[in-house]
Amino acid sequence: MAVLLKAFLVLPLVFLGAFAGTPINQVQKHGFSLGIRNPFGSIQFGFGGQDGGNFDGFQQPPGGTQQPSGKKPEFLTNFRGRWEIHSENAGVSAMQFQLLPNNKAVWFDTTNLGPSGLQFDPPYCHPNFNNASLIDCYAHAVEYDTETGSVRPLKFSFDPWCSSGGLAANGEVISTGGAIEALRAVRTYTSCDNCEFQENQVALAENRWYSGQQTLEDGSFLLVGGRDVFSYEIVPQNQLQFEPRLFQLPFLRETRDEKENNLYPFVYLLPDGNVYVFANSKSIILNPYTGETIRQLPELAGGSRNYPVSGMSVLLPLQLSADGSHNVDVEVMVCGGNAPDAFKYSENPPRKFLPALNDCNRLSLTQENADWDKEIMPSRRTMGDALLLPTGDVLMLNGAKAGTSAWESADDANFTPVLYRPTAAKGKRFKTLKPTHIARMYHSTSALLIDGKILVAGSNPHQFYTFNVKYPTELRVEKFTPPYLAPELDKHRPVIVEDASDKELKYGQQFVVNINLDDQVDASDIKVTMYPPPFTTHGFSQSQRLLVLGLTQVTNQQITAVAPPSGKIAPPGYYMLFVVHRGVPSRGMWVHIISIKERIDHWSSFINMACFRVLCVALFLSAFAFHSSAVNGSIIKSMYISWGAQHTAIQGDDLALLCFCFPGTGAQSKKTFLFGSIEMLIKFVPGNSAGTVTAYYLSSTGDKHDEIDFEFLGNSSGQPYTLHTNVYIQGVGNREQQFYPWFDPSADYHNYTIHWNKNAIVWYVDGIPLRVFRNYESKGIPYPSQQGMRVYTSLWNADEWATRGGLVKTDWNSAPFIARIRNFRPRACFWNGPVSISQCALPSPANWWNTPAFNQLSAAKMGQMNWVRNNYMIYDYCKDTKRFNGVMPAECSLPQF
Repeated sequence: MAVLLKAFLVLPLVFLGAFAGTPINQVQKHGFSLGIRNPFGSIQFGFGGQDGGNFDGFQQPPGGTQQPSGKKPEFLTNFRGRWEIHSENAGVSAMQFQLLPNNKAVWFDTTNLGPSGLQFDPPYCHPNFNNASLIDCYAHAVEYDTETGSVRPLKFSFDPWCSSGGLAANGEVISTGGAIEALRAVRTYTSCDNCEFQENQVALAENRWYSGQQTLEDGSFLLVGGRDVFSYEIVPQNQLQFEPRLFQLPFLRETRDEKENNLYPFVYLLPDGNVYVFANSKSIILNPYTGETIRQLPELAGGSRNYPVSGMSVLLPLQLSADGSHNVDVEVMVCGGNAPDAFKYSENPPRKFLPALNDCNRLSLTQENADWDKEIMPSRRTMGDALLLPTGDVLMLNGAKAGTSAWESADDANFTPVLYRPTAAKGKRFKTLKPTHIARMYHSTSALLIDGKILVAGSNPHQFYTFNVKYPTELRVEKFTPPYLAPELDKHRPVIVEDASDKELKYGQQFVVNINLDDQVDASDIKVTMYPPPFTTHGFSQSQRLLVLGLTQVTNQQITAVAPPSGKIAPPGYYMLFVVHRGVPSRGMWVHIISIKERIDHWSSFINMACFRVLCVALFLSAFAFHSSAVNGSIIKSMYISWGAQHTAIQGDDLALLCFCFPGTGAQSKKTFLFGSIEMLIKFVPGNSAGTVTAYYLSSTGDKHDEIDFEFLGNSSGQPYTLHTNVYIQGVGNREQQFYPWFDPSADYHNYTIHWNKNAIVWYVDGIPLRVFRNYESKGIPYPSQQGMRVYTSLWNADEWATRGGLVKTDWNSAPFIARIRNFRPRACFWNGPVSISQCALPSPANWWNTPAFNQLSAAKMGQMNWVRNNYMIYDYCKDTKRFNGVMPAECSLPQF
């Protein structure tokens, strides 16, 4: 089966039967369209379904934002903040930045900058794509410990210059797009002591350079726009290869002017599942699953706001209620930027730097006929960052007072951060804080940390690393201590007792946070806020939001809060949780949102609406045992969910998945392997399994991928399964062999092993070999020996071809369909790049699968295989002369055994 079809993976999967009465054209793949009348008429907010139906998902609650009665004033301080140098030289300037749930950060710039401030040790060199004659031995990405300041260089193959990104639900970095050879690239990174980026150069549907990115309710990513691109696409999390889902977006063409001014658009997920998109000076609400523009919003006058004039934007904090009785008020803010033609003057010498804009503008998305409400900032700013703080305030910092983004295109650095308080009276919302002495110009970043401080890094307004100039490339890393961390406020600061607090949250469910606090408090004194770490680049923090949770019980020892109601409010994944006592926040605690409970709780309502023909629920993948050079440790450390992670719960070595069908959800190994023995125990779908396919296979990525398949095609009750094997080399398959099992594979667990070394691939069932594919590279016949592969497993509906060529369809009345998998053992050589081609082929004791004992089947094993092939083999491509018009594949004329 081709990798593209199997990129949407499901582990042990249950297909629940259809709900009667739903026309097939109403079945939606990625959400539900309720068609509930919206009280605002023209203000249409869908519920995330692909029909773009209306839903009063959020509206202004009576009396405005919910506030507890008798609210006490916040504690005051004259402290204006403090700056400190956290690292004198991080080695790489932070153009793109992502904080991780282990309090490390990944940042990177571009591989075409030439020498950075950090070389690889041991040396690692790669060609410079701008100049093939140059070799670059410098790092352009690092993993930075935000607590200790230690740095580990990371490797890139494809240039992430001006890319976009985000954090997947399992904590993995997803980087998208880039420049030159990487315009359609996707990269993933999982933090560990020796992990590196995994990359697919051509994963995306269109070029994505300077694109906006936003996490959607199911954990997938919306990737919007880019240079000379007027479309968006949906990218699944944790996958390097997938079927593109592309939508045209004429709005992007309409908002492009002479100097673009619509790159890196501001994109926000709204509480109804639709998205807000702002580009240049205009904005719309968009149904991401259909491409329908739900609503056009008033134009923001005064100038342009997106790259290259580069204003700032945030989605103001979302106030949630404990019982869901109040809908969520939604307001966006856009500040700064420059005149539409500013880049015309700053782009090339002799440069002229127009003054940046100094306005800040708010727009309510929940008030009918609302317009932009303008305020004036204390200073002008372009290329600035706007960060949401645990208190609900906004910190504006970095950037310049004149000019635009791009190399050497700005002047008059803005050293002074500004605190903005959204709930204060208009005219009293801004407060200037202590300035830094380090200019943070083009390509600078900042991020909120778990201790409430702000990490500030980067600034390189030059084509190369350049130091002896007015605004040099900046390798120093700073931390800014905001006023809420004033020492005199420490006596009022809550301390979260993490070991006694809930860290795994379920949508809409209560959870407990235990604290230590000397002051006596009630609900009017306390806020609990949640903040997902955004991906920050070019002055915009992608997927940034702050949630103020509803509370049901508050004492100075324990708080009971209610988790966000759905992925529309809070996409699945990791969040920093803070307890805020009258403006004084605690140190944060990392929490993780699990969404199984949300899906289960909503099934009853979904049944009545019959929005889906089929629901898919994954059950348990249990008792994974890891061994020797295989993946060691728990599932969550060794594998990740490649589709539908928001529907996943993991307890120890048991994995539970819930997905909406077509095509499903699943997992793959974090590690990549070259040669070894991969095995697992599988118990297949019993009874009428027609139309289902359970797949277990190895695969690399890209158009020229290698793949080794073990697939199991279901059949009608009483008819045998079909065991299907295949090999893809450099993207070409057509090497199928099929067998009937000599046992009932649904009655019990059986061992299925793929043994792969430099000499041959052997497929085993319970230690009995079925097939051998031998290495004849010496005769010019391709063999999978040059690419590392990950391990995948899936169960999915493929009734268009799986059973009797598609003649027998899936009988949903026979649902649920359950397959179970356990004891996954990848005893294999880890892939560490091209150097592994020789290392993994060595016949050493560590590489026992390459030793002479495994170069040839024994006489006993040959006898077993001949018995299987003589009695149970039903198809062999090497005997299908009609298929190949008599010109048989070269390996068919050579001995395989």
